[in-house]
Amino acid sequence: MKVYDYECRSCHAVHEHFVANSDVHAVSCRDCGAEATRLAPCPRFKLDGCDPGYPTAYDKWAKDHEKAAAKANKRAEEHGE
Repeated sequence: MKVYDYECRSCHAVHEHFVANSDVHAVSCRDCGAEATRLAPCPRFKLDGCDPGYPTAYDKWAKDHEKAAAKANKRAEEHGE
C-alpha cells in the first residue's frame, strides 16, 4: 500500500490516504464526503555540497586520495626513498 495526499475541492481539506493501487486518483473526503483528488507529489532532489557535514562525491574522492598520498609519503620517508 502507498500513501498519497488528496485534496477535497469542496472543503479544501488535504488528507493522506493509503491506497493499494496507484491508479486511484480520487477518494471521498473524510470531512465532507465529497470527491477528493490526488495531489502531485513533491519532487525529490539533493543539493550536494551545501552542508560541510555532507560532502559531495568529489570531496570524498579528494580526501581519500590525500590520505593515500600521505601514507605513501610516510612509507617513502621510513624506507629512505
